[in-house]
Amino acid sequence: MYVELKNISKEFGDFPALKNISFSIEKGKLVGLLGPSGSGKTTILRILAGLEQPDSGDIFINGKRVNDIPASRRGIGFVFQNYALFRYMNVFNNIAFGLEIQKKDKAFIKRRVGELIHLIGLEGFEKRYPHQLSGGQKQRVAFARALATNPDVLLLDEPFAAIDAKVRKELRVWLRETINKLKITSIFVTHDQDEAIEVADEIVIINHGVIEQKGSPVAIYQNPATPFAAQFIGHSILLDRYSELKGFDKFEGFEKAVIRPELVRLLKPGQQTHLDAVESGVVENVFFRGNLMEVHVNVKGMKIVAYHSTEDEPLHPGEPVGVLIYRLYLYNRNEVKLVNNSLLDEQTPLYLQGNHNKEKSWIACR
Repeated sequence: MYVELKNISKEFGDFPALKNISFSIEKGKLVGLLGPSGSGKTTILRILAGLEQPDSGDIFINGKRVNDIPASRRGIGFVFQNYALFRYMNVFNNIAFGLEIQKKDKAFIKRRVGELIHLIGLEGFEKRYPHQLSGGQKQRVAFARALATNPDVLLLDEPFAAIDAKVRKELRVWLRETINKLKITSIFVTHDQDEAIEVADEIVIINHGVIEQKGSPVAIYQNPATPFAAQFIGHSILLDRYSELKGFDKFEGFEKAVIRPELVRLLKPGQQTHLDAVESGVVENVFFRGNLMEVHVNVKGMKIVAYHSTEDEPLHPGEPVGVLIYRLYLYNRNEVKLVNNSLLDEQTPLYLQGNHNKEKSWIACR
């Protein structure tokens, strides 16, 4: 493994920010540290960079213990949330700053900065100052400055937080493609699960200073390992009386369940599909989400959220609907249990509505 944290703990006064954290990262991977505010994500990043010292534990980069190596010699590039560009330096000089500190010759600096400006797609912007740039352009300059010294590891702290939604989505794609091209080991902090799922090779979910789960975005989404992960990932709705739903018996030791919209199908009256498993519901609210409708339905006093294609016949508040629930995630304090609806055959297709190309897709519900 290229980056390793072993048994890292850190306290700030009486507050335990990190509690015996351990995980490793393969060379060239892009890993997202995902969790709510105050979970310890940025503290991990700062400890890796050498900006904070752990109270206990070891940090290894490329097999070398770096606990006692100062930040300037760890081979770390750091992209800050607020860009941290020098206001009185133009784009060229901001990117060149680290190279000048290293006392590289002018010809090398000119060549290297030129390569990076081409990489970030800002040719012609070399003489502009930060106040003359958009948020997305500033973030690209900050990215190039972090890469200028050829770091071994790139760290990004909430890199898209200060950017508007449309540009943020474009930058996600750009960052993913750029890091794939450079093959630099990278770690970024985010509290946005969509961002982590879209960009990262692996996700580390952190909560209250401990690791809840580590794995690929698909593995974490489909198989949450802890109650927190089950509730934090996806559009999760909590159910206290899951055993009242058709096809779901009470499991000893599991008092609550989580359901996600993509595991629910809404049926207009008269649609003949798996009648034994269909609940009667009433639409409470309908929200337009661009490529789909988010529908809130009351089923036996419980709120169920489902997606409905914008190309299907619209639903309206107060309208009766059939609700077909394919599976639930049951959980207690220590574990999560995935349970399929017992009234459905294992080969029953799982109906997903409102995907990005507005077509209906089917996957096996297993």
